[in-house]
Amino acid sequence: MTPETLEPLGTSKQEIADLLARFAEALSDANVRAQSTDGRYVDAYTAGFLLAKIVVRASGHRVRGGENHLDTLRSVPWLMGSQVQSSADALEAARRRRNATMYDAAGLVDADDVAALIRRVVDFEIQVHEWLSTAHPELVG
Repeated sequence: MTPETLEPLGTSKQEIADLLARFAEALSDANVRAQSTDGRYVDAYTAGFLLAKIVVRASGHRVRGGENHLDTLRSVPWLMGSQVQSSADALEAARRRRNATMYDAAGLVDADDVAALIRRVVDFEIQVHEWLSTAHPELVG
């Protein structure tokens, strides 16, 4: 990730609240056992991606260029600090699996994969909320 993939763009408390609501919906959908495992995995990834997008937007940026998801995930440690590198790496791995699940073949993930990704996303959620309350308290609450 380089700063060249980010461009300045202001945000608002409402935008962050809207993204947090979309995150909560995606995470809730990922926990609906009546849907397919593939669908649950995609929803869990989407929840994690939305958290990464919150970090970018709260920092006063947007990602530009053709690799939006990849560049968003790569920007997270740069914006939040190296303590979130493992979360960003896990979401990047999930992005690749999600792409394969969506575009290549069904059945590439199982219930254990979904559960592991949901746990990772919930851990990242805690990190993002702590970071928001410390670094950008004006955008939450």
